[in-house]
Amino acid sequence: MKRNFSVLCILLGFVLCFSTVWASSSERYIVKFKDESIKKGSNQQVIQAKQDLLAKNVKSLKKVVKTSKNLEINNLWIVNAVAVSADENELARIKAMPQVDRVIRSEYKIYIDKDIDKKPVKPARGEIQWSVERMKAPQVWNEFKIDGAGVVVGHLDTGVFGEHPALAGKILAFKDFTPEAKPEAFDGQGHGSHTAGTIVGGEGVGVAPAARLIVARVFDTKGGTTTEILLSAMQWVVDPDGNPETKDGPRLVSNSWGSNNSTDKVFWDVVQSWVDLDILPVFAAGNNGMWGGKVGTPAAFPHSWAVAATTSSDSLAYFSSQGPVAWDGSPLMKPDIAAPGDRIVSCSHNGGMVSNSGTSMACPGVAGVAALMYQADPALTIEQIRLISEETAKDLGTVGKDGKFGSGLIDAYAAVARVLENAELVSSYQAYETSLQAEYALIGAQPVSPLAAPLASSIIERTAELDEGQFQALCIKVSQNCGESAAQLLKEAKATRVARELNR
Repeated sequence: MKRNFSVLCILLGFVLCFSTVWASSSERYIVKFKDESIKKGSNQQVIQAKQDLLAKNVKSLKKVVKTSKNLEINNLWIVNAVAVSADENELARIKAMPQVDRVIRSEYKIYIDKDIDKKPVKPARGEIQWSVERMKAPQVWNEFKIDGAGVVVGHLDTGVFGEHPALAGKILAFKDFTPEAKPEAFDGQGHGSHTAGTIVGGEGVGVAPAARLIVARVFDTKGGTTTEILLSAMQWVVDPDGNPETKDGPRLVSNSWGSNNSTDKVFWDVVQSWVDLDILPVFAAGNNGMWGGKVGTPAAFPHSWAVAATTSSDSLAYFSSQGPVAWDGSPLMKPDIAAPGDRIVSCSHNGGMVSNSGTSMACPGVAGVAALMYQADPALTIEQIRLISEETAKDLGTVGKDGKFGSGLIDAYAAVARVLENAELVSSYQAYETSLQAEYALIGAQPVSPLAAPLASSIIERTAELDEGQFQALCIKVSQNCGESAAQLLKEAKATRVARELNR
């Protein structure tokens, strides 16, 4: 019996030793190569340049670790990096490469806080929620005929329940990066469906109900994921069809996630790449306010737009993380802007409605307002979106930008009104042509156009309201700057103008 026990112990020890070696050899690492300048250009040119640069570095990497048969390389051109499986010997050789800047472990972390005061609700059908009213989105829809049409918003979360009545037809692309790899638009936790609803949901819950989503399911039911998965999703959302020649990326990405660390720079480069590609990064500030916690990363980055949460009485939600933060010894005021984030009603992942609280709920509200602004003037830059929103926000705290509310509560009506003062409608005609391209790249020809058609209706309405001088000037600009699709849309707008004139 003792002898058998001894043999068992030896075998068990061997198994444990083997398991340890196997675990070590299968560890995933992010290998970041040294940055090289990428010349500015179109998104297509920048993406292609990034891919070419990484290909050159991967070729060198394979030469250094040519004895390995199981690197399992995942190209992360968005940050000039790869994710690899490597043992200690391979890792040492990789670190010694002159092209390598740093190597970090792909860790699993929790990025989405536990739900705060979450509970099912049954609002009256079509009732516009207080949070949407408070941001004055309905005034934008009704007065300016702007509801987010034609704007594509990226969304990284726990997924989305695509069959929800308030979300049906609003998901242009979906990819599941979790180990489950669900093929359909799926959400096993609920957080993502709620945040998606606040951006584009119908039935009174969404700020920009005519906008459309590109959704990456990144987080599991615990709100966690790995560094590699997050970087992969942040790369995919930039070019979801994998063809840089097609214009199918979003104008902005809504991120209701983050770490509690105010100085972690793991995602610094990928957020900067978004900005370089003119994609606005909107991030939740974090829910550490009750503990005196600072705004976490990536929201704390200078190039991220950090969103604080307010209540129905316009006070700061008790959980909303505060600033300022510091980078390289210099203080930086964060958050940047605020939106309703307390007891927000939106979509659940079972088809109903649910109330939830957090800066996660405030972030998509700001993303929705940005979508309205981009529809009003597709030529807006990231800097203009941020500047106009913060200048027109309702100042709630200390005069000026402060560490609680940022620049104040976002005001969709004031922001869009400011945008329209200088907007040229020709940019909307150009955006219409881009939306046709994006729609075809992501979903192909459809009986009903989910992206371009709503934008066309909005453009026709806005064109019909121009005086004759403005309309003639628009005709000249469209002929000089647009293609056949825009010219055809202009003909439809002209017919609408004539019909209305005859009916007066």
